[in-house]
Amino acid sequence: MSSAATSATSDQVRQALRQPAFVAVAGILLLAALGLNGVTQLGQLHFRKAPVAQRQSFATLPRMLGNWIQISEDEKLDKETQDVLGTDKYIYRDYVNVTLAADYIAAVRAGDAKNDAARQEVVKAVKAELIDKSTAERLAAVIAVNKDKSFADRRRAMAVVQATHPEGVMNMGLTYYTGMVDTVAHIPDRCYIADGYEPADYTRPLWNVGTGQPLQVRYINFEDQTGTGRVAKNVAYVFHVNGEYKDDPLDVRYTLQSLTQRYGYYAKIELMTIGSQKDKSAAAMADFLAAAKPAIEGCLPDWKALLIQQKK
Repeated sequence: MSSAATSATSDQVRQALRQPAFVAVAGILLLAALGLNGVTQLGQLHFRKAPVAQRQSFATLPRMLGNWIQISEDEKLDKETQDVLGTDKYIYRDYVNVTLAADYIAAVRAGDAKNDAARQEVVKAVKAELIDKSTAERLAAVIAVNKDKSFADRRRAMAVVQATHPEGVMNMGLTYYTGMVDTVAHIPDRCYIADGYEPADYTRPLWNVGTGQPLQVRYINFEDQTGTGRVAKNVAYVFHVNGEYKDDPLDVRYTLQSLTQRYGYYAKIELMTIGSQKDKSAAAMADFLAAAKPAIEGCLPDWKALLIQQKK
């Protein structure tokens, strides 16, 4: 910049400083900035949330949750899908009710059977093997039969079980987010509709899931609207946000936006079964949640400890 331009700019600044209105506005803005900073420090307000780590990875959840045996193996999503999901803290698992362990094992073994008669012989033999077995032994039998089986093989066997006991196969998805106050994304209300399903029934029931107060969840029955005859799906979900359960995504956002909290996290617990038997599916989901809830909470932050730390 030339000396002439510099001189002109300086003259303009001096002229502005001589204007009472300019000085008044500048003073107000300065006082507002100082006041906001003072209030923030005095009131310990937090406009940004500090991230907080999980106590344990979701991958540490046991293969046996109450009456439910894990069938699938934990696998990583591809990078593009994970980027859309917005977190690398997740698991997606399939569980089968232990009472149907024989049905599942028979379905796996019968995959190579040449005809229906041969399949029935396999089913009969497996049920005879497991009739007096304990839950631990049935779990071991499922793990053994799954050894060296591909995901496609397991999915086919689960489909056989679902054909007669749709509520007996449970899909669980867990995702964890921290350090953010944005809109809660990836809820079934949007995702299933985008996939061509439409809510046929939408409720917010209170489920007894063990000790403590009943847990309110969102329970949605989706029906296919594409005309391709896809099976109906039953979905339940709930969030754990800053030490509390919420079933409303807006409540999650409001909780995260609290200026008095230094930390912020939320986890989404989502369950899915197929079929049109809504009541049976709801009962199965409540049973699954009762077993899974303590283990899931063990993976989440110790919120009480964080509050104590925040006060120091």
